[in-house]
Amino acid sequence: MGRLRDFVWRSDFFPRKLSFTREGKAVVLISIGLGLAAVNTGNNLLYLVFGLSLALIVISGILSEANLRHLACRPVTWQRATACEPAFVVLTVESRRRRFPAFSIEAWPFVDDPACRVEPARFLDLRPGQTSSASCVLTFARRGEFKVRGMVLSTGFPFSFFRKSFVTPAPATVLVHPRARDTGSRDRDPSVSGDEASRQVPGRGIEFFGVRDFRDGDNPRHVVHTLSAARVSPVVREFEDPGLRRVWVAVLNVDDGRQRGPERAETAIELAAGLAVRRLRAGNEVGLAAAGGAVSPGTGPAQAQRVLDFLASVPVLAMNGPGVEDQVRRAMGAPDGAEVVWVRP
Repeated sequence: MGRLRDFVWRSDFFPRKLSFTREGKAVVLISIGLGLAAVNTGNNLLYLVFGLSLALIVISGILSEANLRHLACRPVTWQRATACEPAFVVLTVESRRRRFPAFSIEAWPFVDDPACRVEPARFLDLRPGQTSSASCVLTFARRGEFKVRGMVLSTGFPFSFFRKSFVTPAPATVLVHPRARDTGSRDRDPSVSGDEASRQVPGRGIEFFGVRDFRDGDNPRHVVHTLSAARVSPVVREFEDPGLRRVWVAVLNVDDGRQRGPERAETAIELAAGLAVRRLRAGNEVGLAAAGGAVSPGTGPAQAQRVLDFLASVPVLAMNGPGVEDQVRRAMGAPDGAEVVWVRP
């Protein structure tokens, strides 16, 4: 039944998707039983009850179809989520009717992933011409790139015997980031003494770099009076730029063939994501390298987004041996004195 249901939902041959509720299954079974009893006994009262039950089923189908007519759900604009964490999506449904309202409408994005859990947005009453918004919650079980086939509008109106739905085509792509798992270690803050790597250029540090002529806006406390006495213009001290601590996170995204190899590789990717995000929040300049690609060093929230986007789609390779680390080193390039943190399965 699961394969048949998936085929019906993914096929464009079926414009309406119909599924039974628990009450609907009971009504159909009772109707079949009444029909068999009426044929075997020839009792007119059983025929009457059987006809009424069939009429309820037919009326339910007609009213549910009318309830879904002239409704539209706007495509989603969100494109990123995090694995195993709820993603809240605001959906907007528009009623293009002139006379009758719509009741008990549910809406959600149709993600091409059976493991994705969905809590639909619910609209109890949509009046003619009304546009309403509600929140839908999606939870992805794993990282990766998933396709959104369209927007689903569904209803159990009027008797909740069946759930009738239709899919409005609205193709999109959702990039699901890995969880930023905590490594358990506590790195020192980059502002602590001994953690900074100064650069041989002028800046706002505390180490002496040289002297130069006084300029507008300079701090008068930095004036060197012994040198300024013999010159026409004052001379001020200049300090080194403290720079940023550069860190490379090197992750081995490989399945080494041992027990639970793919799971351990996924755990390593999550640990690398947590390490990179934590270092970026601490003010470091972070780059990431893996077997198959790298993200050049950078800072700030935009760099965290680039790192997580890369880790969302990086594959788990079936490789083993010392050549894997050499491939990661080649993707990293010359570290140039940066700290290299290895994350292995």
